[in-house]
Parts: sequence; structure tokens; C-alpha cells
Amino acid sequence: MPRRQLAMVAVVATAVFGAVFLVWRGEGLAGAFLLVGLAAAILIQLDARKRLSDLAADLRRNRAELRTLAARTANQATELKELNLGVRRNTRVTRQAHDEVTAVADQVRAVGGQTRDVEALLTDEAERARKHRQSMRSRLRAMSRDSLTQNQALLQLHGQFAPNAPLPAVAGWAMEPTALVELVNLISRLRPQLVVECGSGTSTLWIAYALRRNGSGRVVALDHDAEYAAASNRVIAEHGLSDWAQVQHAPLAPTSTPRGDMPWYSADLTGLAGIELLIVDGPPQATGELARYPALPVLADRLAPGAHILFDDADRPGEVAALDTWREGHALDTVRDLAGRALLLRLRTD
Repeated sequence: MPRRQLAMVAVVATAVFGAVFLVWRGEGLAGAFLLVGLAAAILIQLDARKRLSDLAADLRRNRAELRTLAARTANQATELKELNLGVRRNTRVTRQAHDEVTAVADQVRAVGGQTRDVEALLTDEAERARKHRQSMRSRLRAMSRDSLTQNQALLQLHGQFAPNAPLPAVAGWAMEPTALVELVNLISRLRPQLVVECGSGTSTLWIAYALRRNGSGRVVALDHDAEYAAASNRVIAEHGLSDWAQVQHAPLAPTSTPRGDMPWYSADLTGLAGIELLIVDGPPQATGELARYPALPVLADRLAPGAHILFDDADRPGEVAALDTWREGHALDTVRDLAGRALLLRLRTD
């Protein structure tokens, strides 16, 4: 028999025997009733303690179950994050993740009832991943075709000239090889005596090679970055082209234009009259809105009649806006689009 029941039986027996003894001794029923009431109070207290003990045990079990449930929920949340990353990687992982999430979702329904939201999120992620993969495949195919075209253009450049020193990389902000091929061919056809380039770099070097092949002409490039200008002049000297090209350091400064003061090259324009070919490939877009607009207003009176203007990056919104603004104040004809992103213009003489 359990200890609690033995204690209760002992209390009852003691109360009964005590009551009988008191009656037998003639103490009256009051003492007997008092003894029985005391026994009843003891029994109630024992029962209450037992109930409290059972309740405490139940609470401990419930807490343990809640901790176990919280641990499972945390594990499920971790698994869901891993599945979400897997969905982005590839289709195979997405399918596996979906199967695992479905199994986890059954458990989540019993805990939080939020499975539908999770499944919708994963479905959206899977769809985004699929569209991203399709976009990446399309871009890779386009990049592959463009890379082949640019490599062919670079080979054409090397076939036309025999550089005297290592060439700088044609990458980053440099003019694309396809545009460079068009540029050197344009110089061979127009045979300009003075070329001014806004911005300097690889294109300056190839222009110098084209002018040397022509046997006459020079290019003056303007660059706002002192280190970059010095580096470009060093490369030009290494290739033995200093008689054909010069890079002038011209920091950006407020310059008067029909649209007010705008940052542009603070260049020494002495001797830059009769420009037959103007190449606008700077300042960089990050220097301000309509960054390349000042080129034509500032140099217009120094352009030769019928001068040509090569406008690079002509497909960007800022350059499109600058070109539209040029047309409002100057008579320009579009000669043609060059390979890459350049546009060839001619100053109308009539």
C-alpha cells in the first residue's frame, strides 16, 4: 500500500480509537467530535499536499515538453533557412528542399499552423531562382557572343599595328575594342590634324598609333585625375608616341555653360584651335548630372568646320540627355552608330 494511504489509514484509525476512548472515559462527545474533525483536517491537508505534488509534477512535465517543443521548433527554423538557400542554388536542390520542407511543414502545422505561409515563401523563392537562372543563362550567352566579338576586334587592332611595348588592359572604363577598331579606321579615313579627347586611357594610345600611321596629326587628351594622366603619359612614352599624343592634367572646376556653371576640365586650351575630331569619353558619369554636356559648348568655337564628334556611352540616360541638350543649341548630324556604345556626329556647316 502507498505511504500516503497508510498515513491516511493511520490518521483515521487513531481518530476512531481516540474518540472511542474519550467516550469510554466519559469525556463526552465534544472531545470525540473534535478529535474526528482534527483527523479530517489532517486528511484534507494530506490530500491537498498530494494534489499540489501531482500538480508540480505535471508542471515539470509540461515544462520539459515545452522545452522539447521549442528545441524542435528551433531545429525546424534552421532547416527552413538551409532549404531556402538551397532553393537559390539549383533546381535539384530546390526539389529536395521542397520534399524536406513538406515533411517539416507537417510538424509545423501541429505547432504553429503557419505552414502555408512558409510553403508560399519557398514557392516564390523557387520561382525567383528559376527566373534568375534563365536570366543568367541568357546573359552568359550574350556575354559569350560579345566576348568573342571583342576578342576579334582586339586581334584586328594588333593586326593593324605593331606596339612597341606592353599594352594596357582594355577593360573597366576603357573604350571597347570594337569601338577602338571603328575609331582607328575613322582616323585613317578622316586624317584629322588635331584630335581632342575628353578623358584618357587605352583609346589615347591607339589614336596615337593611328595618327603615326597617317604620318601627321596629334591628339591632346584631358584628364581630371593627376595620377591617371601621369600614368597615361608614361605609357605613351614607353610606346614612343610622345610626338603624337599628350595627356593634359585638367582638374574639374566650375565652367560657364548656357545651362550655368558646371564641373568640367580646367584645361589650357591654348593651341587647341581647328579641332577636326572631338572624342567625348569623360568626365565620368559619377562627377555630376549631364557630366559630358559642357564639352560642346566650351569647345564649339574651337571646332573646325564640319568637325566630327565621337560620343561614347551614348546609350546611357545621362548621355542621352546631354546629347538632346546639344541639339537644342547646335546643328548636329548623326553620321552613324559605331560598334559598341559610341555615336558619331558631325557639326553642320550650313
